[in-house]
Amino acid sequence: MRFISLLIGKTILRGLRLLGRSGSALPGLVVEKINPGFLKKMLTDLPQGVVVVTGTNGKTTTTKVITELLEVQGLRVLTNKTGSNFVRGTVTTVIDKAKMNGALPYDIAVFEQDEAHAVHFVHQIKPRGVLALNIMRDQMDRFGEIDTTAKLIEKVVGSATSWVVLNANDERVAKMQVPEGIKTYWYGHSKELQHSFLTDDELHHQDKTAYTQAGEMTTELTSYDSQQVTFKIDGQEKVFKTALSGSHNAINLSAALTVLSAIVPTADMAKTTEAVAKLQPAFGRGETIKLKTGETITLQLVKNPGGFTHALRMLELRSYDTIGMAVNDDYADGRDVSWLWDVDFAVLEDTDKTVVCGGTRAYDMAVRLKYDGVKTTANERELAAFVKTINRSAADSSTKTAIIFCTYTAMLKIRSDYKNYSDEVYGVTV
Repeated sequence: MRFISLLIGKTILRGLRLLGRSGSALPGLVVEKINPGFLKKMLTDLPQGVVVVTGTNGKTTTTKVITELLEVQGLRVLTNKTGSNFVRGTVTTVIDKAKMNGALPYDIAVFEQDEAHAVHFVHQIKPRGVLALNIMRDQMDRFGEIDTTAKLIEKVVGSATSWVVLNANDERVAKMQVPEGIKTYWYGHSKELQHSFLTDDELHHQDKTAYTQAGEMTTELTSYDSQQVTFKIDGQEKVFKTALSGSHNAINLSAALTVLSAIVPTADMAKTTEAVAKLQPAFGRGETIKLKTGETITLQLVKNPGGFTHALRMLELRSYDTIGMAVNDDYADGRDVSWLWDVDFAVLEDTDKTVVCGGTRAYDMAVRLKYDGVKTTANERELAAFVKTINRSAADSSTKTAIIFCTYTAMLKIRSDYKNYSDEVYGVTV
């Protein structure tokens, strides 16, 4: 049955790709229907098991970083590189990478999983380890209230068979019950950085926030800037050069280094340092695209108040003359965009930057900015026109730069459009 499942799955996948389709979901969906036990049978024999990365923000980037840190230590890592984080997407990844005889030539699997779908995944596969990043309000039309999301992630944490890595500064993550005998590793940030890592509950009363530290941290973020991050790792200070800028990437790196400690306790630090220096953002998560005409455009995914707040700090680390905000309301973005009112855009107040809104909710975004005293130059619902406006503005500016904050489906469309303007946009299958 395994051979038949692989044959059918690979045939569908190849056919879809010949048609120019991504094929990230359909092969997995079909194989799940005809062979419900396929995923479990395929992953059970991996020598070092399966690691699940879940949480509201940072899954794709952190999974990518963990994968690259493990690979430089000599491990062969199976992962869903494009961020297809539903179970059927994981099945498709396995179909794609497996040999026709059923062999998976990997040592370990590291999969990001959507908060809700992770529960279905761990019903099939008991992971060796689980990383719980954070819990923030996100897509309430899908997940409901934030405490519902916390319960889902706690079920995933409870499925680990060896260890868990938890965010010591997130009160909801810190309260999760870990099964007896499962080792807990903590990561997070220092008290001095509290103002940069506010939870949803703290966004509107920053002056009254209290620092939370649930346990002794294996990896503690102590400082970051546009070129380097500093951690205390097992109490020893370590500075890393990195191209991953922003508070969100700094804390994601803290999580990834802690997972590395759990999997490879004797990791070669020289190799780790070199790997961190070479890390590049995942697609659409701080990704910088150089146009054929010389301008550089940075794409930054945003999808909830906490994530957008972190993303806006990128404006403090680098100067951008043009700022775009592309907001869609498709299913993958979340239909309800009222969360935009919980983001503080004061950093853009009275700015002399060019601010352009785009996407199906371009005018909603423009109205939101108006209430924070931010003037918009143009509003383009059609993303192709939005991209052209951004490009013209970047070309006319002194720095020749622009940054676009965009929701998920807007980011995918914008990336696709930039293939017409740049030779650096690599394809993704999502």
